[in-house]
Amino acid sequence: MTGAAPRGTGGFDVDLPLIVHGQNLEPKFWIAGSRTPGVSDVPLAWRLSADNPNDLFDNFVSLYRIDSGFDPALGFVRRTGIWETTGHVDFMPRPHVLGIRQLDFTVPIPSWDIIANERGSLGRTGDWQTAWFEWRVFGGDRDNGDHFELNYQRWLDAPTDTFDIFRGVRVTPGRYWWPRYEVQYEMSAAHPLSVAAFVNWGPFYGGRSADVELQGTWRGGGHAIVGANVTRTAARLPGGGFTALQMSTRLEYDFNPRSSLLGFVQYTNEDQRVDFNIRFHWIPVLGDDVFAVWNSGYSTNPVTPYRFPSTSSFTRQLNGAFVVKVVHRLAP
Repeated sequence: MTGAAPRGTGGFDVDLPLIVHGQNLEPKFWIAGSRTPGVSDVPLAWRLSADNPNDLFDNFVSLYRIDSGFDPALGFVRRTGIWETTGHVDFMPRPHVLGIRQLDFTVPIPSWDIIANERGSLGRTGDWQTAWFEWRVFGGDRDNGDHFELNYQRWLDAPTDTFDIFRGVRVTPGRYWWPRYEVQYEMSAAHPLSVAAFVNWGPFYGGRSADVELQGTWRGGGHAIVGANVTRTAARLPGGGFTALQMSTRLEYDFNPRSSLLGFVQYTNEDQRVDFNIRFHWIPVLGDDVFAVWNSGYSTNPVTPYRFPSTSSFTRQLNGAFVVKVVHRLAP
């Protein structure tokens, strides 16, 4: 009797943080192979990268290779059968004028993320599956901790099959290139009340779209943190139009250094549902933890008779769980 080899993954990594002529330089390399029952060979995945983080320049470059069939026993990869390269070259002078602590430019070399076919080349655009380039025309941090960005982007997506981008709206196969424009401003978390705004607009899959995101966080008295986030995308494509909306609220309250309550609520109109997550954390003694977590999701579909927030919806959860976890440290 013969049996298939057990599934497994093995590999190693090397990280060499160095100081070269007073500058940080960190080359890295990792490689892994996976064994899957029924597959005779051992598909590999590897990445070679170099990080050069310093005050005036922050540089990074990487090269990936992920074979078809690579399937790690732990974790995941977003795509197999590819070559991929990522990187950025940030120029960050400190002008100390107009309340600006440090600027951040990625011009003329943009930040990039390119994925090409396994049997193709990263040097040929015709082999690319997806690509993203971003030029930070103007960005940086102010003396008060606020952060700002003005970006220009170029995107590529080359889907080989039709896919749903929203309910009732589909994107057909093709090679889609489009430019985008982006503005961001985020207040420092040192303020009791901080807000952030993000706007991104331009062509999109042969049509146009605009994304707007607003965030707000209030920190009161050292015990409570309340946050809210709203994201809205309005798109008009050849296959139809849609408006995607996502809203979330987060509440964190620390009763004392050893007990806290965290609540999270999220609504999305694409999935037509609202989800709740409540977690209580208690530390009876240092080293021990007690967690009590409640998760629940409810439909907001207008055609359902048990649409949230009707009382009948509380007995018709889309999903729900109550979990208690106790961690005890064994000391000699």
